[in-house]
Amino acid sequence: MRSKSPFLLIFFIFPTVLLHAQSDLQTLLKLKSSLIGPSGSGLDDWAASPSPSAHCSFSGVTCDGDARVMSLNVTGVPLLGALPPEIGMLDRLVNLTLAADNLTGPLPIEMSSLSSLKYVNLSWNSLNGTFPAEMVLSFAELEVFDVYNNNFTGNLPLEFVKLKNLRILALGGNYFSGDIPEVYSEFESLTHLKLQGNSLSGRIPAGLARIPNLQELYLGYFNAYEGGIPPEFGSISTLKLLDLASCNLTGEIPASLGNLKHLHTLFLQINHLTGPIPPKMSAMTSLMSLDLSINNLTGEIPESFAELKNLTLISLFQNKFEGPLPGFIGDLPNLEVLQIWNNNFTLGLPENLGRNGRLLLLDVAKNHLTGAIPKDLCRGGRLNKLILMENYFYGPLPQELGECKSLTKIRIRKNFFNGTIPAGFFRLPLLDMLELNDNYFTGELPEQISADKLGSLTLSNNWITGKVPPAIGDLTNLGILSLDMNKFSGEIPPEIFNLKNLSKVNFSGNGFTGEIPASVAGSSHLTFLDLSNNNLRGGIPVSISWLLTLNLLNLSRNQLEGPIPDEIGLMKSLTVLDLSYNDFSGRRPATGLLKDLDDRFFAGNPNLCSPHSSSFCQSDLSPSQTSHKQHSSSNMAAAAVASVTALLLLSAAWFLLRRRRLEKSRVWKLTAFQRLDFRAEEVVECLKEENIIGRGGAGVVYRGSMANGIDVAIKRLTGRANSCNDHGFMAEIQTLGGIRHRNIVRLLGYVSNKDSNLLLYEYMSHGSLGEMLHGSKGAHLQWESRHRIAVEAAKGLCYLHHDCSPSIIHRDVKSNNILLDSDYEAHVADFGLAKFFHDPGASECMSSIAGSYGYIAPEYAYTLRVDQKSDVYSFGVVLLELITGRKPVGEFGEGVDIVRWVFKTTGELSHPSDAAVVLAVVDSRLTGYPLTGVVNLFKIAMMCVEDESSARPTMRQVVHMLTNPPQPSPNLISL
Repeated sequence: MRSKSPFLLIFFIFPTVLLHAQSDLQTLLKLKSSLIGPSGSGLDDWAASPSPSAHCSFSGVTCDGDARVMSLNVTGVPLLGALPPEIGMLDRLVNLTLAADNLTGPLPIEMSSLSSLKYVNLSWNSLNGTFPAEMVLSFAELEVFDVYNNNFTGNLPLEFVKLKNLRILALGGNYFSGDIPEVYSEFESLTHLKLQGNSLSGRIPAGLARIPNLQELYLGYFNAYEGGIPPEFGSISTLKLLDLASCNLTGEIPASLGNLKHLHTLFLQINHLTGPIPPKMSAMTSLMSLDLSINNLTGEIPESFAELKNLTLISLFQNKFEGPLPGFIGDLPNLEVLQIWNNNFTLGLPENLGRNGRLLLLDVAKNHLTGAIPKDLCRGGRLNKLILMENYFYGPLPQELGECKSLTKIRIRKNFFNGTIPAGFFRLPLLDMLELNDNYFTGELPEQISADKLGSLTLSNNWITGKVPPAIGDLTNLGILSLDMNKFSGEIPPEIFNLKNLSKVNFSGNGFTGEIPASVAGSSHLTFLDLSNNNLRGGIPVSISWLLTLNLLNLSRNQLEGPIPDEIGLMKSLTVLDLSYNDFSGRRPATGLLKDLDDRFFAGNPNLCSPHSSSFCQSDLSPSQTSHKQHSSSNMAAAAVASVTALLLLSAAWFLLRRRRLEKSRVWKLTAFQRLDFRAEEVVECLKEENIIGRGGAGVVYRGSMANGIDVAIKRLTGRANSCNDHGFMAEIQTLGGIRHRNIVRLLGYVSNKDSNLLLYEYMSHGSLGEMLHGSKGAHLQWESRHRIAVEAAKGLCYLHHDCSPSIIHRDVKSNNILLDSDYEAHVADFGLAKFFHDPGASECMSSIAGSYGYIAPEYAYTLRVDQKSDVYSFGVVLLELITGRKPVGEFGEGVDIVRWVFKTTGELSHPSDAAVVLAVVDSRLTGYPLTGVVNLFKIAMMCVEDESSARPTMRQVVHMLTNPPQPSPNLISL
């Protein structure tokens, strides 16, 4: 047979190649229209072109030699759209990476056509629906499949097991449920299996140990398994990382894990593990990171652990370990982090601790440790945090620590340290917290102070003497200054109140003399000022009334004199005021707070007259003064008439101008974040008095019934979106516009014109938790519903804190901001105060307090610093509301909130027990509740409202504790 001419082949093949390439171009343009949602952006260079290969230069696109798309990599772009069926037309695709693009919707079944796929990464999106397992069988060449942190539901797909080349399977961070399939033990090439952060249950299959090349296994976080760690895992000879954290494990740690010679990371924290650490684990000679924290482990650290020379991290905190710290811990050559707080360790720290020059973090708080502090803790100049609080350490601090320029936190309160505080502490360039209170330090503070980053200086309850150095006024970042219960003397340096970030000052219980500096108003963010129990003289400077955020003012037990300024009573932020035991005189003002304040806060001032007394007081005006006052009043009246006349003229002019502007500003525009089948005019027509369903500080909420039968909630805000006072409009748009979660209220879009903004939300028919719980229908919320609401709200907050990038801090968590849909499912709402945090481990200083009274964390109120733990405190208050049925404030007397009431009520019990404590505070409207469940929720609530933010759990830990309650005690019955 004659062969065909090569030129003839080219003639036929080349047009076909061009046709396919042109098809890929058109497909990408269709993809763009779907990938970019109504409020999304990106892919700007994806544009139509006559060139058949133009798409090969699109951002994120890589082509083969035939101009066919073989790789699509678009990561970290706010697309906010969905993956369309047209994706299946890119049949040469080898790499599909669309990670962190805020994509929503299900995976299209048309992806089954992508038979060449080897790498799929759709992680960090909001893709949802039941996972289309049937399409998996089409990916015969697949090596990597990563859909971490989406919203997929259903059971884990079995079909992945049939993919012979699959090396990495990452299904974590979704809502998969049910058991881990036994068939998963049949993977042939799998090296990484990541199932963490789902809702899996049942027992962990021991058969996973048969996966021949498994190197990394992640099964923890939110999953709630039955039973313990399969001993068979000790036979996975290739395993390098085992993460079983926070997944309800019980029983003891299998000694067989010691056979894992290549394991470098073992995470078993936040479980219910018991028993001792098996000494055979010392055979894991590759181990670098060991985290067994937050369990019920007992016994001592095995001496055989001296063989683990590669250890860099040891976290054993919140267990029941005991005995001395073995000396070999100081000899570990690579140790960087040692966290053993909240155990029962005794004796001293190893003398050689830190000599390896690598120590970064040492936290041994809340043990029974004693002795002196090793001087080489910072030999390598790397020590970042030194936390020794609540032990029995004694002696002076090593002077070498004062030269440790890497330190950011020193917390050694409640010990028996003595001697002079190392002067170098006050010159450390990175130090932001110095907490030395409740010790026996003596001597004076150094004159030279230059710790520029220092935000909190707490020296309370020591024996420090001398004057307070004016150089403290140079610490520009200082927010907390607590020098109370010492032996300071001299005058209060006025330079201190030049500090703009200062929020808490406590100088009580010293020997300060002189007057209160008039410069006090310079610290405009001050919320707490306690100068009580000193020898201060003079009057109260009127400038104190200029402190617009001051919550507490205590000037009691001094020698202050003169009249109390009327302006003090007009301070709207002031909630606690104590002026008792001074030499104030004259009639007590009856303005604002002063009018209703209890007499005990003015006791011990013999020359101070009651505002309600009819008897003569030294401050009463004489006749000449009265005449002068009447003359002044006449002048003021004349001036007032002139002012009113001018104001009326200005108002008339303003009204005419305003009327003209209004004509131009009444055009409404609808911006949708998803498909909405209604118009802006329909929304505006619902703004009627009879449709109002709520009022708040930022605006009014209406129920809107659209023509298509859909109900929406309409929040009307004042101010423009681009103004400096938009009442949270931009915060809501930026926060809710880009996130999707089942337990976070969905923002549908917004309607706006020049003067108003209307936010549109999915309608929640049962209103807010606060209204339901504290209203007439509160009895309808029985225990099962309350517990479910707690879990759902916690999951929403957990998503904001741990699954959003950057992390989101709500800042106004309260029962009125948790909305209930028709099924009473909870949705976190109202993001008008929300803040993005790019560093989840850091805190940020706000310009003023935001939030709701009764829910605000102590450190936020005093320092204006907010982080994730501020939300945790507020959520703890919500849990107490659910348990007690009481409002956070207003039911317990002046200055007492629900947290203090619970502490007081339970503290007065003569025979406290878990049951007695709960029965003392539980809502009387609850019936038939499981006492064990209420006790568990109460304990979680009390952990959340710890005064010390570092002692509070994370929201991830809260969700785990809520969804993995302890087994019911036979001693606790249902009531």
